[in-house]
Amino acid sequence: MEKDSTRFRKIVFKIRGIFVSLVALLAMHFTGGCTPSSPPPRDPQRAITMEEAMESPDKVRDLDLFYRRLPVFPVDILKLTNLEHLTLRTCTIGTLPEEIASLSKLTSLDMGQTSLTNLTSAVVRLPRLKKLWLNDNALVALPPDLGNLKQLVYLNLDRNQLTSLPDSTGTMTSLRWLRLNDNKLTALPRDLSGLAQNLETLYLMGNPLPDKERDRIRNLLPKCKVVFQ
Repeated sequence: MEKDSTRFRKIVFKIRGIFVSLVALLAMHFTGGCTPSSPPPRDPQRAITMEEAMESPDKVRDLDLFYRRLPVFPVDILKLTNLEHLTLRTCTIGTLPEEIASLSKLTSLDMGQTSLTNLTSAVVRLPRLKKLWLNDNALVALPPDLGNLKQLVYLNLDRNQLTSLPDSTGTMTSLRWLRLNDNKLTALPRDLSGLAQNLETLYLMGNPLPDKERDRIRNLLPKCKVVFQ
């Protein structure tokens, strides 16, 4: 009987060991190869702090500093030469350096809620830029050569202090979405023929546009959804 009892205990321990191993294998499967106690490896192409970005600066494609509330522009960003997406929303930096133009691979730049009072013309020297957020700032004017952003498809200028737009805005043939809500615009540029090519939606709520100007905009942009209110 004692030998049978010993043999039984060995079998139980063996079965228990097999069960534990199976549980560990299942855990690794469902956590992408990591044990439950260890975090998954960080994607070197994406960073949410400057410390992470500087670990592999040549690999970072996406830097998201949303809600980091940085008071100044981190100059080390300029070392991220392969950066494609940059989010500085809610960082109260106030301005962008001229050297931002060196980030020639940028396709999206989010500068919403960053206390901007002016926009450097260096931004219009970003040849691949497709999406630009400048909403919720204090901009009173834009660079006259804004239209040089030939690849731009989305532009958000909601809730600024703009009284007019550069004439070159009307030449932005790639633009599909333009947001201008809650500014002080009384008119748009005279020539909107470039915008008419691809613009799908234009938001103009909260601007003191006279009825005559509203009718002119509708006539010049017949294929575009124009939202006045």
